[in-house]
Amino acid sequence: MPRNRQQVPREERTGDLLAAATELFLAKGYDKTTMADISAAAGVARGNVYWYFNSKDDIFAAVMDRMLSREIRTLSAEQAGADPLSRLVRGLSDMRLYRPLHQAMHDRLPHSEAVRAAHSTFLDWIVGLVDEVMAERGLDGDPDIDAALLRDVAVAVFEGANVPNDRNRPAHDMIRFLMESILAGHSPIRRA
Repeated sequence: MPRNRQQVPREERTGDLLAAATELFLAKGYDKTTMADISAAAGVARGNVYWYFNSKDDIFAAVMDRMLSREIRTLSAEQAGADPLSRLVRGLSDMRLYRPLHQAMHDRLPHSEAVRAAHSTFLDWIVGLVDEVMAERGLDGDPDIDAALLRDVAVAVFEGANVPNDRNRPAHDMIRFLMESILAGHSPIRRA
């Protein structure tokens, strides 16, 4: 019999729910996962899930935030001495597992502030690493580089590459190519 809410610390119960939700979202997808599925998998009474998360979108956003936080910690530990471009490419490569969930985020953006915030956090991480690449190469103040356009293109490549089709190369490969081309001076992102 599962321990009741008073016996399990809130952080532990939240962690159980997020772990269960992550597994279910990856296995069944967002649309086919119910709050009842999550509560059963976590060993929490169905109604009690709402003590921790107001909606399926809220738990979904928390899953995505948790995934990104783990990736950032992993990159900090394993790639501490690596250049920013390598960290960006590695992070995007590692997160390919979550590609179906990223697509589900896009589907939920119009419906949930929590999902919009999680998606924004993810894109801010990409933009931050693009900025680090530029700073490392001494291009962050270069008047010949349109930094805003570079950020927008990197995000657009990532977002577009995550729309399922058979023709796309992985986003991390395309972003590496894009960034290396720009940094080598072979790009229209350089101002004339």
